Amino acid sequence: MRIRDDSGMRVAAEVRPLPGAAQSQIAEQARRDLAGFRLETSDDGLAASLVAGGLALHRAATDMRHGLADVSAPVTLPAGWSLGSPGWDDDLAEGLAAAYGPGHPDGPWQASDTEAVRAMFDVGDPVPPLLPASARLVDPDGRSAGHILCAGPVPWTDDVCAWILNLAVAPRAQSRGFGRALLTHALRGAHEAGLPAVGLSVADGNPARRIYESAGFRPHTRVLSVLLPEPSDPPVCVPAKRAS
Repeated sequence: MRIRDDSGMRVAAEVRPLPGAAQSQIAEQARRDLAGFRLETSDDGLAASLVAGGLALHRAATDMRHGLADVSAPVTLPAGWSLGSPGWDDDLAEGLAAAYGPGHPDGPWQASDTEAVRAMFDVGDPVPPLLPASARLVDPDGRSAGHILCAGPVPWTDDVCAWILNLAVAPRAQSRGFGRALLTHALRGAHEAGLPAVGLSVADGNPARRIYESAGFRPHTRVLSVLLPEPSDPPVCVPAKRAS
């Protein structure tokens, strides 16, 4: 069980009712014993019982995996474009703010997201980046136009794998195959680092899932998240924290 996520919120992960247990009773017990936690479950019935009790589904997503026994060759980029060393700059901040608009399944890019990325590079918090599997997309003018950010192995999975924390391409560089190029770089980098697989989480409704599936990622498990309010808090719907 994860104790806290990268924003410091308490997490009760992989919560599953025992066979034969009444979903409504488990939901009541979770609200009592795990008040203030974000509950994560793959059990549709438990999530439905919590929602029926007045709570909101915080996020519905699929964790995916890609084995690294065989990885594709690097993608050839258009003339002038390249994959540069990972990092963060103002061009990336501007590009990701445009890529994650208000209608994105994971919500808009926020200042806290930028702070989280900077903390990874500056102090390795909550985990350091896996540098061989991370990169910036650089345009012919030398400006960052996207990135892929990976860590690994990560402490929040039962299996040993690298994890794609964020993959994004600025709107000005989209629909040119750069997302696939960044994904391939991550797979090759994780393989070179000696990891057996790469994982990621994709929210329901995110069109990026088509790219992941075409690159060979396959569903691993469903993850349904519900915020369990403190005893004095009314049920509220809070925008989901970004994963990938």
